[in-house]
Amino acid sequence: MIKQREPIVAIATPFGESAIGAIRLSGYDVLGKIRDLIITKGEIKPRYAHFVKIRDEDGDILDEGILIYYPSPKSYTGEDMVEIFLHGNPLILKKALELFLTKGIRLAQPGEFTKRAFLNGKMDLLQAEAVADLIGSRSERAIKSAQKQLQGGLSSLINSLRERLLELLAYVEADIEFSEEDIPTLTKEQIINLLKSIDQEIENLLKTVKTGEFLRRGINLAIVGKPNVGKSSLFNALLGQERAITTPIPGTTRDFLQESLTLKGIPINLIDTAGIRDTEDPIEKIGVERSLHKLKTADMVLFVVDGSKPLEKEDIDIYSMVKDLDHMVVINKVDIGLRDEVLKEFPKAQRVSALRGEGIEELKDEILNRLGVYLTDSAHIYITVRHENLLKKSKEVIKSLINKLELEELSPEIIMLDLREAITYLDEIVGTITTEDILGGIFSRFCIGK
Repeated sequence: MIKQREPIVAIATPFGESAIGAIRLSGYDVLGKIRDLIITKGEIKPRYAHFVKIRDEDGDILDEGILIYYPSPKSYTGEDMVEIFLHGNPLILKKALELFLTKGIRLAQPGEFTKRAFLNGKMDLLQAEAVADLIGSRSERAIKSAQKQLQGGLSSLINSLRERLLELLAYVEADIEFSEEDIPTLTKEQIINLLKSIDQEIENLLKTVKTGEFLRRGINLAIVGKPNVGKSSLFNALLGQERAITTPIPGTTRDFLQESLTLKGIPINLIDTAGIRDTEDPIEKIGVERSLHKLKTADMVLFVVDGSKPLEKEDIDIYSMVKDLDHMVVINKVDIGLRDEVLKEFPKAQRVSALRGEGIEELKDEILNRLGVYLTDSAHIYITVRHENLLKKSKEVIKSLINKLELEELSPEIIMLDLREAITYLDEIVGTITTEDILGGIFSRFCIGK
C-alpha cells in the first residue's frame, strides 16, 4: 500500500554552474503546496513537460524552466512527485529551494527519495542499495554491477534461496501438522541434499564480496622501497603516462603522489611514496613519515628493489616493514641485469623493467590475482559486507543443520526452527525484515536529492 508522507524537497544535481539544475519534490499534495509559485498556461497534466516560470515572494520572476508532475503511485517514490528543471546557477536553485521550504515542505535527508521508494514497495532493499552504487561507480565494470543489481539480479538470487528454504520449511511444517495423514514428505537424505545445494550457492556468492568492495571503493596500492630503485618509473609505467618526476638523484620524490587507474574494470588508487631511508633533510623526513603512514592504509604494497645492484641494509629493513602486510616483491631494472643474490632472496618476485615497460602487463594481472579479485564470472553480481555478514549467518545455520542431520535423527520441530532462522537472515538482506537502524545505515551514504 502506497503511503503519502510529508512533502520533501532537494536539489538533485551537483553544486556548481551548469546548463540545467534539477529540483525534486515528493510527498502528500506536493504540487498543490507550490502551485501559487508556478506560472504556466492551462492545467498541469501528469507526465507532461510544462514550460513554467517561478516567481518569488514579491511576485518577481526568479527563473523559467520545465516542470514534470508524477502523481502517485506512478512515480519513483510512489508518492506524488514534481521535478523542476531550471538554469543551473547555484544562486537560482538555492533561492527556488528556499521558496519551496516556506510552503510547509522540509529539506530531504540523504537518500530519502530512494528510502521512500523502498518503503512504498517500488524496489527492494538490494535495488535501493544499487542506486547509491550506480551514482558512485568509478569504472564501467562497477556501473554494470550496479545496473545488474538495480535490475534485480542479486534480488533474484537471494529470493531463489529464500523460496527453496521456504518450500523445504513447508514440507517440514506439513509433516508436523499432518503427521498421521498420508501426505508427501521428504526423506532425510533429500533434505540434506537440498541444504547442501543451497549452502554451495551461498558460498559462491560469498566469494564475490572482496571484488564487490574493491569495485565500490577501489584498491589502495602503495609502491615502496628505498630511493632510486625505480618506484616513480614503475608508477608511471602502471599509469601509462609520465606523472611522477624521475631522475638518477636519490630522494627526488619527497612526498607521495596519488593517481587513479583501472585494471580490468577495478578502480585502483595508485600511490608513489617517497623513498624510505634515514635522512636529516627535514622535508624528505616528512615525506618518509607519510610513506610509512600510507603502508598502513594500503590493500596491497608493491615492494620494489633494484635487480641490477646488490641488496643493501635499507632494502632488508624496508622489507621487514611490509613482509607481514599483503604485499608483492617487484624486481625492477631487469633490462640492466639481474643479480643472483636478489633472485635468491626473492625467488617468487615479479620481474619488470619499468623504463622499457617489460613485465608490466603480467604485473597487473598478478596484482588482481594476489588480491583475490573474482573476475571469472559474467553476471557482474557482487555482494557487499552487509550481505556477507547475513549470508554467513544463514550459512552457519544451514551447515549446522546439515551436520546434525548427518549425525542423528532430528525432530521436525528442530528442523523447522533452524530453517526459519536461516530464512530470517535472507529476509533481512532483501528488506522483508528491517529496522530503522538498518535503513539509517544504508541510506545515510546516499547524496541528498536521491
